[in-house]
Amino acid sequence: MKKLAWLSVEDYGTTVMEIIVASAMKGYLRRMSEEEALKKVESIIEPKIIQLFGESGAPMPVQSHVDGAKFAAFIDEAVADSIRELEVREDDMSGVSIAVLQNVEGKSVVETMSPEFVGFIGDAYRSLKYTNHLEKP
Repeated sequence: MKKLAWLSVEDYGTTVMEIIVASAMKGYLRRMSEEEALKKVESIIEPKIIQLFGESGAPMPVQSHVDGAKFAAFIDEAVADSIRELEVREDDMSGVSIAVLQNVEGKSVVETMSPEFVGFIGDAYRSLKYTNHLEKP
């Protein structure tokens, strides 16, 4: 299983906006400790794991429940966190990125999300839950 840092946000969107929001979510999780990030993701997804093994031997959640309201709130938190990070930079690209992110509303994103986009939460869960446990010393 890939570490969270190695997940490519381009794999989680069918639109530019989904890719931007996936990037905000990934950055938000990476700015937390792994334990805190896992707790945050576990509050959104309820994975139903069976003994199917994906890449690197990590169990594959086959049928998971994602709480839409919690996912929307998480998106809003991630976007707000990204805006705060960008405000510190004070460069032209940060200004443009902030303007784009200010138009993101978690509820709207969840209502129109693609299967690829919601896949980010499942992959983030697997990455945070199993990567360290499967690594060899």
